[in-house]
Amino acid sequence: MGLSNSKVLTFMNENALINDVSLRFGVIGAGQKGNKDADIFAGYTYANGKQIYPSLAVNFSKNDMLHLKNIPVEDRIHFEDFRGAARTPSLVVENFDPQLNPNADKMRNQLIEAMERKFMDVDHLFICAGAGGGFGTGFISLVLSLIKEQFFPVPITLLLSSPFDDFTEMSNAILLLAEIKEFIELQNELFSPGQEKPLGSVILTDNKKLFNDFTTKKENRLNSSTLISWKDEGNDAIISTIHEANLIPANFGSDNSTYDPSDFIKIVQLSGGFLSIHKASIEAPYESNTLNSKMRNSIQLGYFSCGHDYETATMYGGFVLRPSSASIFKDVKTEQTIKQVISEFNDTAQGKYGDPIWFDEYAVVYTIFSGMTLPSRVVEMTIEYDEMLEKQKQVKNKDIELNISGVMESVKQSTFNPYQKRGANKFGGGASGGFGGSVFNRKQENQIEEEVASTTEEISEPNNRFGSNSDDTKPTNVWNKIQNRK
Repeated sequence: MGLSNSKVLTFMNENALINDVSLRFGVIGAGQKGNKDADIFAGYTYANGKQIYPSLAVNFSKNDMLHLKNIPVEDRIHFEDFRGAARTPSLVVENFDPQLNPNADKMRNQLIEAMERKFMDVDHLFICAGAGGGFGTGFISLVLSLIKEQFFPVPITLLLSSPFDDFTEMSNAILLLAEIKEFIELQNELFSPGQEKPLGSVILTDNKKLFNDFTTKKENRLNSSTLISWKDEGNDAIISTIHEANLIPANFGSDNSTYDPSDFIKIVQLSGGFLSIHKASIEAPYESNTLNSKMRNSIQLGYFSCGHDYETATMYGGFVLRPSSASIFKDVKTEQTIKQVISEFNDTAQGKYGDPIWFDEYAVVYTIFSGMTLPSRVVEMTIEYDEMLEKQKQVKNKDIELNISGVMESVKQSTFNPYQKRGANKFGGGASGGFGGSVFNRKQENQIEEEVASTTEEISEPNNRFGSNSDDTKPTNVWNKIQNRK
């Protein structure tokens, strides 16, 4: 039996109800956070035991991938000679750039070969990462560039999480999300609203909210000694909800209003903006005011809540997974309640709501908004970052007066004086020789590249499904229209 990391999935797996999906997608997990997300997706199976989502973990650090449970070693892509990215996204971007690294084509081909092996039968890719880390952040930035090279033959959804308590990670995340915002704006200029987008959607979750939510849950539990990992439980809640939203349209029909798999595909692939999925469980007797409050709370306070501006959504969708005996969901008042809640958040978006039937004794409401602009949480994060930066400046500006006259007198009386200037150093040459070149001195890159380029073999590029190698069968690259834009 496949992974059951939610109550809904436990029921579905125990009753062998999972036989199809709406959208066949593969998963790439980049960096430690992304690796964990991909590992969860990799654990989901059909009723016959076959894996649903082919998954790869990619990283500069082997150790980040040691404890994955569902992704085998051959699907953990580590790039040779790297031992992590040290929260420095530029290391990833630059090392995949053929103009800066003579081995970049070799690294790209390593990625292409793995993708060709795993993703030949997928129609979409989810790429997961923590926005803020080194490899994950750099890889997502790289993905945006590769999309413009037509590297991916299928649309992409980015699944990202935002940091909240680390200065460097917040800086990385803010820059990445600004880059994504600019990418979406350019994409909107090139593709019409009803057209499939290369970047189909972006899902952003807020680690600060997840941390606070699970802290409150632990405080409210009767047995407060029960261990809660907010990261593990948060990952399960987010990914299981995405999985359920993909499963339900393909496995459950309705005698009233069906939400088709094509409806789900449309909302994931066509909007090109930020997407959120909200879930709420409802027990009988399913009163309208309960449905109203549960839906509203799931949208405003659920795990996908991230300061989204729902008024900017271009599409909405969703369904109530209901017991066959709950005919109240066919009632006009119930339908009116659902439409009322949707219109409170967005009264212009186009979409559809269904009511598929299952055989458990409670109902589950799923509401999806897509095509939204950058969430306000990112703006809040920039304010928090500026406040942290100001505090750092204040701390550094504190000056402590120190009277060292007595200490210096003692030193002068000693035959050993560490403050005396000495002659030539025994190690590392003379004192006047300077500190030497730094590995971070990028002014040396062009010189180094010229020295090693002559010894680097040219790597042949096979005609693959993935990769940006050109062939006559590929359509004209629309991104060339903005290539020279500053």
